[in-house]
Amino acid sequence: MNFIDDGEDEQKKSLRNMFNYQERTSQTPLVVYRERGIKTDPPQTSVFSKETTQWMIFDSFMQFYEDTMRQEAEEAAKGKSKDKKPVQVVQVQHEEPIYSASMKRCLKIMERMIVQNAENDIFYDYKYYEDNTNDPEAESFGSVLPLWRFTTEKSKRKNVTAMCWNPRYKDMFAVSYGSYEFLKQTSGLICCFTIKNPTWPEYSFTTDSGVMSIDFHPTCPALIAAGCYDGTVMVFDIR
Repeated sequence: MNFIDDGEDEQKKSLRNMFNYQERTSQTPLVVYRERGIKTDPPQTSVFSKETTQWMIFDSFMQFYEDTMRQEAEEAAKGKSKDKKPVQVVQVQHEEPIYSASMKRCLKIMERMIVQNAENDIFYDYKYYEDNTNDPEAESFGSVLPLWRFTTEKSKRKNVTAMCWNPRYKDMFAVSYGSYEFLKQTSGLICCFTIKNPTWPEYSFTTDSGVMSIDFHPTCPALIAAGCYDGTVMVFDIR
């Protein structure tokens, strides 16, 4: 006969405890981090400063342009046959800075500033003048305040035939001069004045026949169309 202990059966049927474990150690290689530094001499430095001007930059550019044109001409001359004439190198003359276009523009701006400072009261009256001295209940009220007079030596003994304002630059207007005496016609004149400098016209053009009508282009404000007494229509570009 076999006798089985009930305790052993109950132990076999019971669930294993998942947290009943034994700690086991293992040996793994450890990575040792090492730092390596290299010391070098700092690079040599130098402080450089130089003053340059606009005409120095312009002269350098013109010299580079001349050298480039000369090299291209020499290469073109080598590629051509010997029967052909050698290519002539055109020397570009340097423009004096005092007579350059940028200097003229700066002088024009300075002249405008001087005129506006000298006639400061007139310019303020042009923008902000309000005549409150007259009685609004009167039948006629208002006054005319003369500010500037636009004249030139070339426009003497000529009649003002037409005038128009520039569609983009609101301070500029063009005036045409001619003669209404049809039996005694003289030469014509076109002057473009600006309120920023009323002392002298910005542009002036002389025509053989008197100018009877003038107008700016509505979308290209630099174009001026003028109709002369002899039937000629002229277009001027003030750019």
